[in-house]
Amino acid sequence: MFEQITTQRLNPVITPADLASFARFDLPEQYTSTSPLVLNPDYTLLQTFIEAASDQVEQLAATAMITEGVLLTFDFFPGQADPRQMYNYQLGYAYDQAPWWWYGFPTKDSIELVRRPVQSSVSPLVVPVVTYNDANGVLQTFDPSNYTVTCNKITLKVGSAWPLTDRRQDCIQINYTAGYGATADKVPSKLKLAVMFLAGHFYENRSVVTVEPTSEVHMTLCSLLSSYRSFRIPR
Repeated sequence: MFEQITTQRLNPVITPADLASFARFDLPEQYTSTSPLVLNPDYTLLQTFIEAASDQVEQLAATAMITEGVLLTFDFFPGQADPRQMYNYQLGYAYDQAPWWWYGFPTKDSIELVRRPVQSSVSPLVVPVVTYNDANGVLQTFDPSNYTVTCNKITLKVGSAWPLTDRRQDCIQINYTAGYGATADKVPSKLKLAVMFLAGHFYENRSVVTVEPTSEVHMTLCSLLSSYRSFRIPR
């Protein structure tokens, strides 16, 4: 599985003024001159801290705060054995692996989209586009009438089936839009607080002071972002 941000967020999650208020320091002037306008390096540095903290929070929470385009790839569809490992599967089932029913009935009709929330009910309608390389290696588009998008996953409709693919890696490509909106108005407060907390840490600690991870920062981020974890396994 491979994930890539194809369209970056256009607006920041928090502003330098928000960060200055949270971390209790004086906000530097945005520009060093009136004409022509020249950005103050200190102000630019605050923007860098905010963007770096936003990227880290999104990665830890697997959540897009501001609208982003995402590319997600898989090597085979759910319910299909990886054709490159078919021989190993056969040997494993014969000798040293538990039967397929031992751990319950696996899900075969849905694909979990890792970065959430998936925008599928906004106006205009944004539907994830599923493309794949067929058995002959030709790029095809899976008809959207075969699936629905709910609960941050793609689910087959009754009577539909996943198509056959070739043996290459990343032969299934899913392009979709994730995020709470184009601006930070609807971003949950805990995500904003996590960004301010981490950006404030970057502001206060601008060089490596220890080789060990800071446990206080780690525990605070974990407590803020734990509710955004997905306990379902991407299939």
